[in-house]
Amino acid sequence: MLTRQDILLIIAALQFWAEEMDPEDTHLLKIYSGDANVDRIWTSDDIQRLRTQLNSANLKYAVTNVGGTEFLTPELFSTPESAEQAHFSETGQIGTLILPEIKTRD
Repeated sequence: MLTRQDILLIIAALQFWAEEMDPEDTHLLKIYSGDANVDRIWTSDDIQRLRTQLNSANLKYAVTNVGGTEFLTPELFSTPESAEQAHFSETGQIGTLILPEIKTRD
């Protein structure tokens, strides 16, 4: 389960990658991702867009079956602790939903 603290670490790592590494070097991405088949090129704009999306994302927590294919409760929770309290099944797990920020109409 990802928490807001985890997301902040990912945001910081993305910033480090953009500033200290060559985001367009697919060889580096293969090394650090652990995926020898990855060929994605990340531009600075791509990284900043992702950082912005993660920074403004709403995190919600759900209780699912062990495979993550079915919700065991109908509601989404605002905190991992509240999801844990509803986690009534030994075979269930808590999952994190990363939702875009809510945009209001002017």
